[in-house]
Amino acid sequence: MAEVLFGIDFGACNLKCVKLQEKKISGVRLNVKDDGSYHMPNAIYYSKNKDGEIQKVIGQAALNMGDVEQPENLVVDLKRKLEQKNWRQFIPALNREVTAPEVVEDIFKKIYDMATRNISKDDVARAAITVPVIFTKNQRQIIIDAATKVGFKVDGTINEAFATIFAVKNQKDSFNLVFDLGGSTLDVSVIKIDGNEIHELAAAGIKLGGLDIDRDILEKILKPKYESILNAAWDFENNDSPKMNFVRELKESIYLDEFSEEICGEDISCKKDFDKIILSRAEVDELLEREGYREKIIDLLDELFDTLGEHDDCFDKSDVTQIWAVGGSLQIPYFRTLLEDYFGTELFDAQDYDFEDVGDFLNGLDNKYLAVACGAANFLKKRETVTTINAIPYRICFKVGKNLRQGLAKNLPAGFETLYLPLKLSELDAAGWKIELYQTFGDEANFDDAAYLDSVQLDSALYDKKDSPLLKLKMMRDGRLRLRIGEQRTFDDESEFVLLEQHFLELEG
Repeated sequence: MAEVLFGIDFGACNLKCVKLQEKKISGVRLNVKDDGSYHMPNAIYYSKNKDGEIQKVIGQAALNMGDVEQPENLVVDLKRKLEQKNWRQFIPALNREVTAPEVVEDIFKKIYDMATRNISKDDVARAAITVPVIFTKNQRQIIIDAATKVGFKVDGTINEAFATIFAVKNQKDSFNLVFDLGGSTLDVSVIKIDGNEIHELAAAGIKLGGLDIDRDILEKILKPKYESILNAAWDFENNDSPKMNFVRELKESIYLDEFSEEICGEDISCKKDFDKIILSRAEVDELLEREGYREKIIDLLDELFDTLGEHDDCFDKSDVTQIWAVGGSLQIPYFRTLLEDYFGTELFDAQDYDFEDVGDFLNGLDNKYLAVACGAANFLKKRETVTTINAIPYRICFKVGKNLRQGLAKNLPAGFETLYLPLKLSELDAAGWKIELYQTFGDEANFDDAAYLDSVQLDSALYDKKDSPLLKLKMMRDGRLRLRIGEQRTFDDESEFVLLEQHFLELEG
């Protein structure tokens, strides 16, 4: 029995899988029945055949069927749906609602079948799955559970940007910035390679990617000019999925040829009057500028380096020695130019960037679309020989009673411990001596963007309850969050902190 290693990039728009077997790394062709490509659209279409059996169609075929048949049976943008609490969608073909975990499992079943079709039934299919920086523990667990149920032996999740560094062919001592602009999120990691230690000094992410660009193109360019044509093409005006698919193909086509300045809708679809729909690069660039894409990205980069400057020996962007830019949205020159403006031509040359050039990556990598999945597979191979340290790319807040309180600020380095944080006895009693932990991404502790992580039950019998118990939070180097709770007590007229409980919370899947 042998181990076959798989890296799975569960992308918002496309799914990618890479196999590492007997030192050979290769992409898994997920779209064999469509176009034989290595990436498969992250979409599923539910239907019934004439015998009443449920059919689950995945990938481009699902998009095609959702376009011409019943779009209400189509599920797309699943990665974004995992960010929503208790997402559900009614599927007429099933006559019931489906949940995000159920749909994720259906999609992973397809990935598993395609990935393992050429390996022995006795082989172990071990996998690492990449997720955005801003995915919560619970979102990661949904993905892990789904992949495990279909047959993968899952070693956990790894941040997309951090995974990319393991796809680099010749790793050497350096300071690296990975800029991954994909379909749903922008993920950025600053990674230090020092011998056999790969240390993610800081990581950050925002919900910004190809899906947002597609939505803005539809709502702010095409609908104002061509809404009647678009509505006439599809008689289900309240469902934008087919329109979004058309916009995505329109956007991608305009950047296939570097000399193309505009694209005609007729080239993408033969629907009536689509020869009147024109999208130009100039319109897209103006849209991106007007909608503040540049400001959002620069703010993210500035915040990342400001944090490093405070906590990591005044590290700043001038210390970066290598930039790895990946993600399908890098096909748009606007974003490559932004990186050049921010870091300078010597570090990143927008004109010299070649999306198809994989010379600096592992042999067997066919294009940069596979960089993240490739890195995840190689991470599994190297995990015994290298030490990896992850950053904490979000805020940890805690709730005792009704209010959410700040704990660890995001991007603090591993090993940082907070000062004593007092807990009110009245709030502890009201909460049953339970501390709830939340993950947030904003500058303030609030429930608007908070995602529940876990709860810690304290043993109230351990406490004197004369003064407020004190809580300390620490991010361990292995990615766990440590909670130390105790009381300040007096012995021989001297005050001393007495540790009463210690708990650890796993933050990574």
